[in-house]
Formats: sequence, structure tokens, C-alpha cells
Amino acid sequence: MTTPIFFTPNYEELIDPIGILKTIKDVGAFQAGTLGSEMIKELEPFKDRILEVPSKHGFNAFINTNLDKILKQRGITNIVLAGAVTSICIDSTGRAAHEKGYHVKILSDCTSARTVLKQEFYCSGIFPLC
Repeated sequence: MTTPIFFTPNYEELIDPIGILKTIKDVGAFQAGTLGSEMIKELEPFKDRILEVPSKHGFNAFINTNLDKILKQRGITNIVLAGAVTSICIDSTGRAAHEKGYHVKILSDCTSARTVLKQEFYCSGIFPLC
């Protein structure tokens, strides 16, 4: 499954954004239909096996999506997370999944933080606590 974060060209989904969401809006990032919104070419051969869960407009993949419903319908209780940014989306989604009763594993070599220090801090100091 993938839970991409995309916005309309005018970012109407963001109400008074602050922090990184304000930066995303200010620089025009993550707009649906743009080059950066396409599936990476290395995953193209598997696209028929990848379920895209739309409507993510923030950091936590469970907010404003039907991810929880899809997982429950399929009887999924274990979640393995990969992606970016470790200290933001991966952390938010992992915590939410844990609080919803899922067993969560985070692939430290398949996640990326804004700095090496943050990556090491979250993978060795934060994630083991959950």
C-alpha cells in the first residue's frame, strides 16, 4: 500500500498551514498531477500489486484516509513502514498505527530523515520505545 501526500494546485486542503506544511504550500510542492506525484519507475512493474490509499493531506496516513478500514477489511494486523520523512510521516503514522492496535515495524534502511543525526536518533532512540 502507498499513502502519497498530494494537494490541489491552490492547496485548499490546508487551512492556515504552519511549519513544514506552510513550506510545502509556499514552494508549491506535492501537487497532484506534477512530476513528483508519479510512481517511481522502479515500482512500475509492481503497480498492479500496489494499492494507493488517497486523500492524505498531512503527516499521519490514517487521518482523512480510509487506511484503517482497508487494513481491517483485509485482516491486516502487522504493518511495516518505509518512506520519508522518518521524524515526521513515518513517526506520525507509526504511532497512530500502534495506538490503533497494529503491530508496527519500521524499516530503518528504507526510511529517510532530513539529517543522518535525526535518522539515527529516531531509529535507535524513539522507535524502540513503541
